[in-house]
Amino acid sequence: MNQNIFIIYISLIIGVYLYSSIPFALLIGKIYGIDIRNEGSKNIGGSNLGRTCGAHTFILAFILDMSKGIFAVLLANYFNLNPLFIFPFAIIGHTFSCFIHFKGGKGVATAFGFALAYSFIPAIIAIISFLIFLYTWKYVSLASILAIFIFSIVGFITHNYILGFFVLLMNILVIYLHRNNIKNIKNGTERKITWM
Repeated sequence: MNQNIFIIYISLIIGVYLYSSIPFALLIGKIYGIDIRNEGSKNIGGSNLGRTCGAHTFILAFILDMSKGIFAVLLANYFNLNPLFIFPFAIIGHTFSCFIHFKGGKGVATAFGFALAYSFIPAIIAIISFLIFLYTWKYVSLASILAIFIFSIVGFITHNYILGFFVLLMNILVIYLHRNNIKNIKNGTERKITWM
């Protein structure tokens, strides 16, 4: 890697991290006069925002958080770099935001944004699966984990093993970030959505 490419790569990492650190769900909640860190599950994410402020706010936050993953792919493609080496910093920025003491959401919408920009058909299948799982069980956490797992399988079949393996690693991270939600589902204490 020559010096110019290295500088571009580092600049992209910083740019993607900073953009992805913007806590859109928290900001939307502030517009409604609510700090979602003190409401519901206290998570800084779209699902908690939706429970607190309504389905329309969840949709808005989901789209904005998706843009983080899309932004990473578009930037990498513009500079002829592999998005797989840029995108992880979108997840890191969203999950460990420098603007809110290195706390954040769980990266699901950002992952879907990456999927949509990087591999469209597997992403559409994953998003449809997410909506079906969400409608069936009403658990955002469970629907997210299953949908990303499906994306890894479909990506492996239709795209290449590198994408499948990469997304499988991403799924492990998502499961780790949702470990408390999984425990709550087992205990029957996980909150279900009421707006779908």
